[in-house]
Amino acid sequence: MKRTTASIICVLATAAGAYAVTARDGVEDEMPVFMMSEKAETCIQVAAGSLFAVRFLSSPGTGYSWALAAELDKKLLEFKEEKMEEPGSGLLGGRETVIWTFRALASGETGIAMNYARPWEKETPPAKTHVFKVKIL
Repeated sequence: MKRTTASIICVLATAAGAYAVTARDGVEDEMPVFMMSEKAETCIQVAAGSLFAVRFLSSPGTGYSWALAAELDKKLLEFKEEKMEEPGSGLLGGRETVIWTFRALASGETGIAMNYARPWEKETPPAKTHVFKVKIL
């Protein structure tokens, strides 16, 4: 019973947390973009074969950046690109929005585990961790 409740919450969070953007290069296709939640995980539901993106905040001027904490399941997900949105304030250490685009390859469940850390501080635990739980239909 708990698993069913969690699945319903993920579906509701997915519907509420995504919005569509027009793909680059003038193509009129739209893809869902999922914003990182305030919690330690964000649930995503997408169709096999589709493009989708995850959106999150970073402060690169502080030395911190988001990176994959574990390899992607290459049977289910393909990383396509990373891009930064236009900086907001322009202040040193200010927040910037990062968007990572993926292609869902096949049906299944997987995750995109991320760490927020300074890459040169190898012995220091990450300041934050986050998992995008991905359900591919």
